This record gives sequence, C-alpha cells and structure tokens, in this order.
Amino acid sequence: MKRISIVGLCLAAVFAFSAGAASSASAAPLLLLAQPRGGGSIAGVTFLSETTLAPQLSTHGGHLIDCTHATNFGKFLSSTLGDVLIRFLNCKSLNPELECQTAGAGKGEIHLPLATTVFHLGLAHLTITEGRIPAIVILLEKDVLINCGNGLATILVLGSVIGALKLDTGNHGPIPLNAPFSTALLDFEQIAHGLQHLRLFLFEHELRTYDLDALITEAIGGTKPLELAAEDTIVLLSHFLLPSGKENEIELIEH
Repeated sequence: MKRISIVGLCLAAVFAFSAGAASSASAAPLLLLAQPRGGGSIAGVTFLSETTLAPQLSTHGGHLIDCTHATNFGKFLSSTLGDVLIRFLNCKSLNPELECQTAGAGKGEIHLPLATTVFHLGLAHLTITEGRIPAIVILLEKDVLINCGNGLATILVLGSVIGALKLDTGNHGPIPLNAPFSTALLDFEQIAHGLQHLRLFLFEHELRTYDLDALITEAIGGTKPLELAAEDTIVLLSHFLLPSGKENEIELIEH
C-alpha cells in the first residue's frame, strides 16, 4: 500500500531466494539475518517507526479505511523475528464516511498490541523465480476487529502482509546486505484494490503465499463474502537501541 492499512501496519526486515535455490532450498536455505553493526546478537534491540505516507486499508470490493498517521514500537526477539505495537490514528471508512476504531482504543484509533503482531525478516518474491527482495512479513497472531460508526459496520482483518525494505535516500532501492544503516523504509504497496504487490516469502525452507483478508459486516446488508485486502503505506524505521540504551546501526547478512 502506499498507505498503512489497518493490518498490514508497519515494521521491518529481509530474506532471499532464487530459481536455483528453489530446488535446493531444503538442503541449503538462504536466510536473511539482522545484527548490530559489527556483529553480535540483536535480541532485545528496539526501534521506532512512523508512517511517511498516510495509511490505507482497501479490499478487493473497494471498501477503504483511511488513517492520517501511524506510530510503532518494535523489538527484536532473535536475528529473524520480533514483535511490534502499532497505533493507527484518525481512521475513517469511506463511502459512507464513518469513524473506525478497535476495542479499548481512542476515537478513530486502531491498535495492534505488542506480542500479538509478529514480524519476520526474509526475502520476498514477485514470482517463484523472480525476487530476492529484502522484506518483512507481518503475521497477525490474533484477528483484528475494527468497529466503524458505532456498529454500523465491522471489519474483521486476518492474515499477513509483506513490506519491502528500502533505502530512505537516493532512489530508494532495496536495502543492501552487509552495509550498516540507521534508518530504513518499509514499503507496503498494493497493485490493485485488495491485491498486495508482494505475496511470496521464503519462510522455514518454503516459498509461501501470504495474504491479508477482510470480512465485512454491515448493520444493513449483513455479512459480505471474505475478500482479499491490502495495505498501502510507507514506514520509516529508526532509533535502533541496544539493550544498554545506546543507539546503534544494524545490518543485514545472508546465511
């Protein structure tokens, strides 16, 4: 998405794969790992992120939720995964325009709690043989129920979403390996309503398909069929802090 939809919501990492690796992945899978600059364990490293492009969630049927901003707090649990707390602000559905929020959140806010929103680093692919795009897949450990207009409509969001890791300078190309960085962009992009640009991701020796889905229920009209959904947003990752509290660069390596 060129905005941060509700579920996709934001944070970061990297992976890889190739046509040659496809046949030998089980024997020699390629993993993309994160580490502090110079090496060592990244477990316990925290970071912040915020959107640079207003978040949007859309479905294949054209239903949209727009938010004006999103902020996130993430924590690495290992060299390949971590969890993140995400807050979407000033969120409204379109056609009709209704204020949307999750249970317990403020007006117009959609919250994805820490420990229920997991991110995994790896390499994404456009096709089975074309890819090796540094990316992060965000896995929802719990479905997200969004209430719009005090019950006039609800949107149940489930599944996963993939964002590409890019440089935040120059031509915004893919984050290079073995090169320390202090900031990075995480780009969630859709190519059509409800269709995510990146859907293939190397995970646990397999190239898997990850999709975001939405189940919409309206007070007048009932429950709609399950639809593909997509998020559109760009997130800036920054302030990588070691457990000691010292800010440091991180780098991605292939293993």
